[in-house]
Amino acid sequence: MVKEVERVNILYNPVSTGFSIKKLDKIYNTVKNYGIKADAMASYKKGDITKLVQELDDENTLIITLGGDGTVSEAYKGLNKITQKGLYAHVPTATANDMKKNLDVRYKDADKITNDILNGEVTLMDSFKVNDEIACYTSVFGYLAHVPYVTPSVLKQMFKKFGYVLYAGKYIIKKPIKYNISYETDNIKGNTDCILGAVSNSKGFAGIDIYKDAILNDGRLELLLIKEPTPSLIAKVVGDYLRNDVDLNKYKDYLIMDKSSNIKLTFNDVYPEFAFDNDGEESDIKPNSNNKDVTFSIAKPIKVLKRKIK
Repeated sequence: MVKEVERVNILYNPVSTGFSIKKLDKIYNTVKNYGIKADAMASYKKGDITKLVQELDDENTLIITLGGDGTVSEAYKGLNKITQKGLYAHVPTATANDMKKNLDVRYKDADKITNDILNGEVTLMDSFKVNDEIACYTSVFGYLAHVPYVTPSVLKQMFKKFGYVLYAGKYIIKKPIKYNISYETDNIKGNTDCILGAVSNSKGFAGIDIYKDAILNDGRLELLLIKEPTPSLIAKVVGDYLRNDVDLNKYKDYLIMDKSSNIKLTFNDVYPEFAFDNDGEESDIKPNSNNKDVTFSIAKPIKVLKRKIK
């Protein structure tokens, strides 16, 4: 067990997809079985996790969040506002659970995940800024990017990942909007028409593996701009998504990719109808004729306690 953990604060989102009291009890009882003091507190509205993390972070303290990727995002926002003293960990419960891959979670059982955490290793994981908004693992705009935050919870609960596809049907049949984007990183500079863009620090997003070998604490972000594909290619990508078999090498003629600490995107004419999706949630970032630029840069590294890789 990690010696510096003397207290665990469990923060949970009771409305997260997949949440149950049983899972919360398993975490609490596992912690108590190690002889560690434990408290559990609920998050009832957006922003609660951010505030609680700031209040409860302390020496020899581990904060465990129970919820979806948006819950992790809120925790990262809170940890970026303070000088982190303790450790942070997460038990995923939601639909896509992109952070599950980043945190190397190998079980579905909350008690087994908690046991791995308490016997895990401390590592640093980068967070980043989208303009002035903190993001945990991804920021996306364009074709279908808004689907994760507009899909009703009932569909996620009933159909899991396929629920997104069901709700996205009315958007899939529409012709993708093209955005003329000027892009600039530490390595490349140019201009392109694209239908979707993403900047991430993650092994994947939207429930699919994309960067299986991504390094999450190297101070760099992944840029991905997708040019306009053919209808048949869109159908192929949707099929690959459902099989979790997306290989960017198969679509490289339609992509612009780079890895950089600083990225700037400028919307030159057409602007997104929906706000950027940051960590699966609706952000406040929506470029327009008066605010055309979106910048991405590395923010604070977060001290995370996660499963030890053997």
